[in-house]
Amino acid sequence: METTFDQVLRDLSALARPARTGDDARDARVADETALADLVEALARDLHASRGGAPRGAMLSGAVIKQVVSVYRALGAHSRARHHLLRLLAASGEHDALAAYAELIASEPPGDSSEAALAFAPLFQHRALAAEVLFPKLWECLERPATAALVLDLANFLSRRGQVAVHPGASRARQLAALLGGLVNRLARLQEHPEEFSHSPSALRTIVGESMGLVVALCDALALIGDTSVTGKLHQALELTHRRVRTEAAFALARLGDDAGVEALARMAAEPSARSRALAYLEELGLADRASEADRSPAARAEGELAAWLAQPTNFGLPPSAIELIDARRQRWPGYAEAVDCYLFRYEYAWRGRTQSNIAIVGPALHAIAADLADLPPADIYAAYAGWSAEHEEIDETAAEAFTPSQQAAWRTLYAELTDAGYDDPRPVKCASFFGETHWVATARRGEQPGVLVYDGTHAEWQPSGVGSRPLGPTEIYQIHKGRRLLRAFNSAPPRQAP
Repeated sequence: METTFDQVLRDLSALARPARTGDDARDARVADETALADLVEALARDLHASRGGAPRGAMLSGAVIKQVVSVYRALGAHSRARHHLLRLLAASGEHDALAAYAELIASEPPGDSSEAALAFAPLFQHRALAAEVLFPKLWECLERPATAALVLDLANFLSRRGQVAVHPGASRARQLAALLGGLVNRLARLQEHPEEFSHSPSALRTIVGESMGLVVALCDALALIGDTSVTGKLHQALELTHRRVRTEAAFALARLGDDAGVEALARMAAEPSARSRALAYLEELGLADRASEADRSPAARAEGELAAWLAQPTNFGLPPSAIELIDARRQRWPGYAEAVDCYLFRYEYAWRGRTQSNIAIVGPALHAIAADLADLPPADIYAAYAGWSAEHEEIDETAAEAFTPSQQAAWRTLYAELTDAGYDDPRPVKCASFFGETHWVATARRGEQPGVLVYDGTHAEWQPSGVGSRPLGPTEIYQIHKGRRLLRAFNSAPPRQAP
């Protein structure tokens, strides 16, 4: 293995020379680094693997560690391979390797937060980590945005797992509290005057997101350290309107024995978008009964899950303006051995005089289809989601542009039958296999009305095209058709009301 390391390091050293000029040379360097990054990553995985349950850390000799450090520094800050070298050192777990790791990541960390996270990841996988080698050096990482939350997460992990007798940040409680206070002041300023930070909503979300990871890690650290003299900064965080900050600060206060934190968690359990996390924290504290019984009901918990999901940056990025339960029932669902509680919620967003609403499902799935489902009865909304979520080896679909010659021939025959039946200009969208049946989905017209038809081998179901900005299309209409069949097969008796 060490021979392989030596070869990799020689190749990396060849890259660590003064930058060449010209586009061709630059492109060649990028290609070389990409290939070497893949190789170093493979070596890191191999190093971290175990043989007979024993870590294979002794494979990094002092000479190899020294060469890794030399190459890391020579490659420069713009290299895309450097964080893989950090992973090698971190995965080793040896005293000298960890010391080199701590020095490099504190003085020359990756500038990209995702690469920094990859560099830290192996440290969380050791059964026993020599924390005294990493700390206090790693505290220098608090000065850099890409690594600040990561080093706190590591310290918190070691403390929570009992790998250290005392939290690595115990002697720095006041410094950590001051850092939290500075972040809280910054977030408060951002709430009041966002234009001072950026005029771009996406840039503002990035700023808040970067601060949030550090706030969460700081609150966790202060609670684990247990120094009640720093509760003032946590109370300050409770004054923000940002739900996640308030929730984390309240949980930290509650863990420090401050009942104001428990009261705050109970209040936040009444807010749908904060409910799931607030209830989880109260339950962890053994104080779930401090929240109202209504906020702890299954339907309220489902509402909280949806509100939090909608508020994620990958969805709407903020909680809905309104949310309302429109149906709840317990029924069998594809993929589940037993009946499950299913909930449909109407949610609404309102801004600048405009509104957008739809109906989402919680229970067997947590999802909101983009097409407008508001005019459908609950049974068909459930069918739309059942058809969307169904996965089975006997369910398959082929888009029209990928039809096989036999499918093309079958469609030509069906085309004639459909036109004879009064459908004008039928155009295939997909051919589906459904438990041995062949289904066809096509667009067509009946008179002047465009729409979608689904032919299941015996008859065609016709759905006129909807109106509005988000009408049901061929995909959603076939999901409803498929979902109806599935739910009928799974539920022979009428569904029961969910609690």
